[in-house]
Order: sequence, then C-alpha cells, then structure tokens
Amino acid sequence: MSTSTSQNDAKQVANRTMVQAAVLAAVVLFCIVAWLAFDFLLLLFASILFGVLIHGVSQWISDHTSMPYKAAMPAFFLVMLLALGGGGWLVAPNIAEQADALSDSLPQAVAQLRERAEQLPWANELMQQGDRLEDSLPDGSSAFSVVTKVMGSVAGALSSFVIAFAIGICLAINPQVYVRGLLKLVPLGYRSRAGEVLGEGGATLRAWLLAKLLEMLLIGVLTTLGLWLLGIELALVLGLIAGLLSFIPNIGPVLAVIPALLLASLEGGRTVLYVAGLYLFVQALESYVFTPLMQQRIVSIPPALTIAVQLLFGLLAGTLGLLLATPLAAVGMVLVRMLYVEDLLGDRSEATDGSSP
Repeated sequence: MSTSTSQNDAKQVANRTMVQAAVLAAVVLFCIVAWLAFDFLLLLFASILFGVLIHGVSQWISDHTSMPYKAAMPAFFLVMLLALGGGGWLVAPNIAEQADALSDSLPQAVAQLRERAEQLPWANELMQQGDRLEDSLPDGSSAFSVVTKVMGSVAGALSSFVIAFAIGICLAINPQVYVRGLLKLVPLGYRSRAGEVLGEGGATLRAWLLAKLLEMLLIGVLTTLGLWLLGIELALVLGLIAGLLSFIPNIGPVLAVIPALLLASLEGGRTVLYVAGLYLFVQALESYVFTPLMQQRIVSIPPALTIAVQLLFGLLAGTLGLLLATPLAAVGMVLVRMLYVEDLLGDRSEATDGSSP
C-alpha cells in the first residue's frame, strides 16, 4: 500500500514538474517569437486599437439611435469622411501655405540663433565642439543622413498606420468572432475571467484613445488661438503640430514647442517668452484640467514609467513604438492589476472598494 502511494506521489511530482517545464518553455518560446516579430506585434496592437475605437463609436451610435450596428459603422465613416473633407477644403490650402513658409523660416531662425550664440564665448565653444564631432563621424552619420532616416521612419509609420487602420476595420466589423476565438484557447475554468480581462482592456483602450483625441483637438485649438492672439503668422500650422504631437505624452509637447520658439526668435526675445508661456499654460491645462476630467477610467501611469516605456519602445521599434508605448503601458497596468495583483496575489481591495482603474 505504501509502495503504491509513494509511486502515485512520484507520478504527481513528475507530472507537476513536466507542467512547470512546459509552461516555462512556452513562456521562453513566446518571448523569442515576440522579439523576432516585435514590429508585427506592434502593428497588430495598433490594429486592435483602431478596431476598439471604431467598434466603440459605432456601438455608441447604435445604442443612441435606431440604427443596427452594421448600419452604424458605415454612418460613422460617412460622417468622418464628410468632416475631414469639409475641414480639409476649408483649411488645407492655408496649412499647405503655412507649412511652406515654416520650412523657409526655420533655417533662417536657426542661422540667426547661431549668429547670436557665436557672440557668447561658451556657446561658441560648444558649437565648435559640435562641429568637430560631426566632422569626426562617418559619412553615413551626417546630419543629412540623420534627417533622411527620420523621414524614412515617419514614412514607415504612416504606411503602418494605413495597414493597421484597414485591419482595424476588419476587426470592428464582427469583433465577437475574434473574441470568442481567442477565448476558445483558454481553459474552460478561466474563460469567464479571461472575458472580463479582455473587456476591461478594451474599455481602457477605448477610453484612452477617445480622451487623447479630444485632448489633441483642444490643445491644437488653444495653441492656434493663443499664437494668433500673439501675432504669430504661422499659428495654424504650429497649432496643428502641437495637437498632433500631443498624442505622445511628455516627449510630444517638447518637440512641438521647438519650431514655435525658433520662429518666435525672429521677432525678438520678448516674443519668445510669450510663446514659451503660452505653451506652458496649455500644457498645464492638459495636465491639471483635461487629463483628470477625460481620463478617469484610465489607469494612472507614473510619469517616470511612461517615459521609460517610451524610450524602450522607441529604441526597439522607432516611431511606431514611441506612438504605441503609452496605450501599451495602460493595457499592461490593467493586466498586472487583474491577473497578478487580484488573481495570483489575491489582493482585490481595489475591486471591493469600487474604485475604477
């Protein structure tokens, strides 16, 4: 009797060891595949992001009208195309004209700033050191080559945007098919919880993206209006740049203020201070007014963690990784909270307190 019991115990230990080894091997294999196909996974996540947005807006239209879901989605695209077409017809010529003027003014502003800096001994020394460093770099590392690589990266991001949007439409047409198919891969006992996690992750992505799009619109309008009141001629294109770059937290606003400050430097130091104050005021409104009001459902991500994730994904996947770093971090926080903190550690204090992520 004891011999058979010990044999059963040995079999259980062996089976448990095999299961643990299989799980470890699966995790290692997944990490290898993720590393090799990292760009593809980012593109797939971007498609899911678009699919969640299209599905959410179409479902909202269906819920608040008598339209069925299959009619609400074409109606959403029709309204979006009309809005974009009408807006493009109204402002596209002015934007194109101001973009050309900005491309002509920025080199002039840089040259003028360089002339002023040469009058300062410490700034002149820094520029000379920079020139020596640039001359010591290989030919492929010249400034022109760097600009070419950046433009190529932007063009690649735009092509990825088109592909992800097309896949997102396919996902939004019938999302339940993909959700059910994904849940079929989960053991029966965990499917209910997996459905909750997927639903919470989708709600977080939808809330984040809608709030971010509204923030981009508000920042673009406020920046354009403020620059126009300050008498900046290219206010429209600078406001458009500020609105688009605000999609990237922390890093985007810093990049957006550079051309505005360079252009303001042509009109004097006082204008530079006014423009810098305007951008600081708009960013303060975003941080302390817009974000708390519009992103209440979104996981609060510490700024240091956001910057670290942006740098990591920017290094791994360039522009696309930088754009998707924040929503990926938001979904990651949801997964950590629900699967690790609540399920594995058993800490459901947030859920019982009724606080939302």
